[in-house]
This record gives sequence, C-alpha cells and structure tokens, in this order.
Amino acid sequence: MITYETVSFTARQGAAVELRPMQPAEAGRLKALLSHPEVQPHIVMRCGAGSQQAVLDKLAQRMIHAHDPCALHAGIYARDGQELIGTVSLQNWNRHEGKAVLGYMLHPDWWGAGFTTEAVGLMLSYAVQELGLLKAEGRCRGSNLRSERVMVKNGLVLDRILPVADGSGDVIKVFSIVTQLK
Repeated sequence: MITYETVSFTARQGAAVELRPMQPAEAGRLKALLSHPEVQPHIVMRCGAGSQQAVLDKLAQRMIHAHDPCALHAGIYARDGQELIGTVSLQNWNRHEGKAVLGYMLHPDWWGAGFTTEAVGLMLSYAVQELGLLKAEGRCRGSNLRSERVMVKNGLVLDRILPVADGSGDVIKVFSIVTQLK
C-alpha cells in the first residue's frame, strides 16, 4: 500500500478570481455553501452515519484542514476579495497514476460571471504543472448545463454517460482531459 502526505495548495491568481487555502474561520461559510438549496442538487456527499449537519461539519473540516491525502481543496475568492465564494478540488487523487476527479462549486450569487471556469482552469494548470496530473475527470448531472460548459471551456470532452441508479431517468455525464507534461 502506498501512503501519501497531504499537499498544501499554493495560491493562484487569475483575472477575476484567486484560489487560496481555506482558513478555519471560513468553516461556517463553507457549510452554508455545501447546504445551499441551489448547490445541494449538484454535489454528491457520502452520507455515512449521523445527521446531515454532522456530515457537513466533517466534510468542511476535511476540506479546510487538508485531512485527506487523496484530495486537494482550494477556496475560490473574487480577486482581492476576502469572502469565500466557492471551492475547486482534486478528489480521488491517485498520485501514482496521475489521475484525479475534478470537483467545484460556487455560491449562486456568483454564477454566470465566468468565475468557476477561471477557477477550474487555474486548478488544472496548477495540477499539471506542479503536481504532474496526467488525467482529470469531471462529472455532472445531465441537466447541469452550466457545469458542462465549465468543463468544455477548460478542454474536457464528453467521455461517457452513466445512468443514475435511483430510477429517476437522470444521467451523469463524465468528461475527461488527458494532459501532456511540459
């Protein structure tokens, strides 16, 4: 079994957003984002034992304190802003194979301004240049056209479509990108 140390994210700045490590004082804002009624349908949380609030608390702490060596989380902030408006992350990160699943969310007040697209681009650039990422995969529900556009604008292409096993008839679209180390 291979074990990995956690990696601290090095801040990145774009034209409209900054990616920075999240701070413990932002846990409340992160939990509010994770539980926002417009964000909730688009994220998948593993609901283990305990209440939804307990699951949110545990997830927020893992994201902020980098307790998971197979994930890397960064906060999204409007450029020169102090308020956490979203997150972008590498999840299920397999360093040996250079693969990860891309995750991101943004507070609905900031939707439609290109912030998520830029944040995902900054994270992918960092992951390829600094971490040696070779392949990234992103997923969204079939009806989530905003998320689909974010991935396509960042070079990910539709790889496959998976049925959701809940009988709803919904699907999960899986996008991927294979990078070349420079």
